[in-house]
Amino acid sequence: MLHLLNSISRANSALLSEGDIDKAINEVIAILGYATQVDRVYVFTNKNISNEVRLFYTHEWCREGIEVQIGNPELSNLSYDLFPTLYDTLSQDKFTYGLVEESTNPIFKEIMESQGILTYLFTPIFCDGEYWGWMGYDNCTTKDKWEPEVVQSLYTVARNIGIRLSREKATIEQNKLLERFEMTIKASQQGMWEWDIANNKLNYSPIFMEMLGYEPNEFEHTYENWKIRVHPDDVQHTEKTLQEYFTNATETYQNEFRIQHKSGHYIWINGFGIAKRDETGKPIYMVGTHVDITPLKKQQEILEEQKNEFDRLINNLGEAVFRLNSYNQITFMNSYWKELTGFKVSDCLMEAITTFFERTESDYIYEQIESLKDSDKGRTTIEVKLKQKGNGWRWVELTLRENKAASVKDYFIAGSIIDIHDKKIALEKEKELAELKAGFVSLTSHQFRTPLTVIFSNIEVIELTAKKLNIALSNTIKESAEMIKDQIDRMTQLMDNILLVGRYDAKQLAYNLQPINLSDFIRSIIKTYFQKEADGRILIIKEEIAEKEVAADELLFMHVLTNIISNAFKYSKGCPNPQLSISYKDNLAIIIVEDYGIGIPEDEIEKVFHSFYRASNTITYQGSGLGLSVAKQFMELHGGKISLTSTINKGTTVTLCLPTIA
Repeated sequence: MLHLLNSISRANSALLSEGDIDKAINEVIAILGYATQVDRVYVFTNKNISNEVRLFYTHEWCREGIEVQIGNPELSNLSYDLFPTLYDTLSQDKFTYGLVEESTNPIFKEIMESQGILTYLFTPIFCDGEYWGWMGYDNCTTKDKWEPEVVQSLYTVARNIGIRLSREKATIEQNKLLERFEMTIKASQQGMWEWDIANNKLNYSPIFMEMLGYEPNEFEHTYENWKIRVHPDDVQHTEKTLQEYFTNATETYQNEFRIQHKSGHYIWINGFGIAKRDETGKPIYMVGTHVDITPLKKQQEILEEQKNEFDRLINNLGEAVFRLNSYNQITFMNSYWKELTGFKVSDCLMEAITTFFERTESDYIYEQIESLKDSDKGRTTIEVKLKQKGNGWRWVELTLRENKAASVKDYFIAGSIIDIHDKKIALEKEKELAELKAGFVSLTSHQFRTPLTVIFSNIEVIELTAKKLNIALSNTIKESAEMIKDQIDRMTQLMDNILLVGRYDAKQLAYNLQPINLSDFIRSIIKTYFQKEADGRILIIKEEIAEKEVAADELLFMHVLTNIISNAFKYSKGCPNPQLSISYKDNLAIIIVEDYGIGIPEDEIEKVFHSFYRASNTITYQGSGLGLSVAKQFMELHGGKISLTSTINKGTTVTLCLPTIA
């Protein structure tokens, strides 16, 4: 027994002295193998694989002549199922031993006997409180029974191995933590410092020196040397912050200050520190970090300037900009609000937005806000009456935009208020004026139409009477009557155009767009109105054959076409036949009317679309100056466009574009 105890002592020394844990375990099992005179000592290590504890044969000592099993694949990645009850016994920190032939487990007995093992001892190894593995002792040559004192001693060695493993694990974890700490410090570029306050000794890290542009041997490691480099404007505040921490006025030391770089400029530092204190609470040792926050400070300056610029911008807008919380209360309002309403911004914060609108508008505004929550668009604009301080109100355009959020705290509505009072009143007056104008035009046109009809009827009576009384007088009267009738027709056409323009301006012009076949419609107009021109000319038609339709009001579109074609004939007398072409491109029907007449001066082309404007070279031609203006208005009603190109004495080309029906 004494020999065994000496061997155990040597084994414990090996555990303490050997740096490599695997070598230490191998040395221990060899010492114990000789001491116990068994045939084999070994270690099985537990490993968790796929949530199952598996056994691996990792260490072995064998007496000379005994077959070595280390490296045997059949002894690695074994399931505890092969050794029933073994896991339950060892994992509870209990050892087990005995004669193989006395084992009541047939599977265990078979496995052991197949290896020629006669006696066995298994002692568990625990590392840091966890079942790590076990040591095994096999005897293949004798059936000597294990003495309880020997078993207890060997169990103690297994526990010591567990203690060494725990220490090894702790060392590894500590080294990992130290490595991570060093890597973190390097990655964060923090300058470390430590201060022996009692002896006034300071030590700065290389990164600290590098931050200030110094080599370690160029900088005196003293508090005084550090202090003289702090910016003069920051010294008092910095020392005050440090003293407040020393006297426990503050729980932590943190300070931002400027310190001089070797090159002469200053950098911004964010300093942190923690002190160790004696039993009286006096600081005796302190460690901390310095972080260069100069880029952050510059960014803050830029952001501050941008914020100031934003404030200047938003407060100089010609509209009130606001923000509402989930309770529709004003949480922000720019300064234009006071100019718009007379109310101070500070008096309106946290008040419901509806408070500042006419009572008749409050429910309407609230409904619009609530509807935002059910709308995918998330935005609405309405015209409402805004209160003025000291009574009165003004028309404003209120725009609301919802910012959806997961929580009530983050939800808000942003919006703007634009003063449209003068514009609104002007529009109402303009609308009233347009209605008066339309009524006046309609009344005037009808008043003119009645006497013109009477004149026309009486001219015909005069013609008939003269024809019965005197043939010579009849011929003379006929010529004059034709001139009068021609002027009556001209005046009637002018009145019709004026009436159409008046209705268009007053938005009272009725129209009904229906599908029409463009080719058939145009040919019908030509056959009806332009079949027999006085000078014998005809309209040449070129068309692209296509069964396509356009949406048009037949009466209005006929007015456009007859006007354009009439102009082509009227302003090209003595010239070749005008032409009309029909083509289709990109879902558009394109109608081009081209003549070879007098043309239009280049600087007047845009003006001819204005009401009552006539080109300077058309004085000798009859006209009202309304034809192209009316044509442009009617094309817009059809969702189309009219354009014109012209060259003096070479002709004019008018292009009409209408969308086709898909």
